[in-house]
Amino acid sequence: MKKYQQFILGLVIASIALYYSLRNVAFEEVISSFKEMDYIYILPSVVIIILSYVFRAYRWQALLQSSLKVNVSGLFSPMMVGFMGNFLPARAAEILRPYLLSKKYPITFSTAFASIVMERLFDMIMLLLIFIWVFWFQADIFSSDIKFSGLSIQKMAITFGEIGLFCVIFLLVFIYVLIKRKKNLMELVNWFTSFMNKKWSHRIINLIEEFSVGCDVVKNFGTLVKVSIYSMLIWIGNILYVYPLYFAFGLENKTITSLLILAVMVSILITVVPTPGFLGSYNAGVLIALHEIMGESEIKSVSLGMVGWAIGSGLVIIGGLYFIFHDQISLKTITRASTENDTTEGKLL
Repeated sequence: MKKYQQFILGLVIASIALYYSLRNVAFEEVISSFKEMDYIYILPSVVIIILSYVFRAYRWQALLQSSLKVNVSGLFSPMMVGFMGNFLPARAAEILRPYLLSKKYPITFSTAFASIVMERLFDMIMLLLIFIWVFWFQADIFSSDIKFSGLSIQKMAITFGEIGLFCVIFLLVFIYVLIKRKKNLMELVNWFTSFMNKKWSHRIINLIEEFSVGCDVVKNFGTLVKVSIYSMLIWIGNILYVYPLYFAFGLENKTITSLLILAVMVSILITVVPTPGFLGSYNAGVLIALHEIMGESEIKSVSLGMVGWAIGSGLVIIGGLYFIFHDQISLKTITRASTENDTTEGKLL
């Protein structure tokens, strides 16, 4: 019941975000914009997104190197089906991916989950680098007058950047202590768990031990270099896949600055406004970046946001459904992973 409540709440938030994006445009204008769109540019967008998922699979393989030897082709199934979890209650992709991997290969959930944490760490570092570039060279275009549902976009962006920086520092320190000072950390954990019953004490210690195995990948410099390169390629894909749509809708400002601002705003909105499949939050991020900040046509910004969301979400759904049928993954398995989300997160914490 809690999951359905979260899902309904997500849909309500998505509806609010969609209202924000569509409040000033007429349905006829959107249809007219779609008719005038040059659909040939959808093809390069699709190719770039597919390439970004290929790079994601190779990065995941590198991150699992110390705990699981697996061909990259074997990772596409848990990856694509896992990303479909973003459409489930509580956007369960981060739990579903390691869950499916642990069911398919001899690896514990905690160790697999550690690879996801490492992914998010590299993604946050990449996003922070984009933040620094944007706010260093383009800080003047973030007017304090631009608001989303009464919230200042400028303040939201700054707060998001500060929290992101804190999370990166915290994860770096935690992983460093776990790898370099594991003995001291385990002594502290053993002292803390001595006040608990043996069952929970043993579970927590095992979780940390298994999690540390997944973090051992950082000890290998060559692997770190590979993961860093794949992360850059992934983010280049995340940023560039929208660029062909600039030409499809004939936007005025086809610059790298516009793309980076778009990436920043979409990242902020899909994080701050949690909706199933990023519906509404993605659209609002595109509208704010292109129309409110860059001064593009509102109808073109709205239409581009709808097409961009449809392409990205459509490929995830198509890829996920393909592997569900190809690997004969039951919906019961996916639902079980989703319903166990809260319990699993509680154990990890």
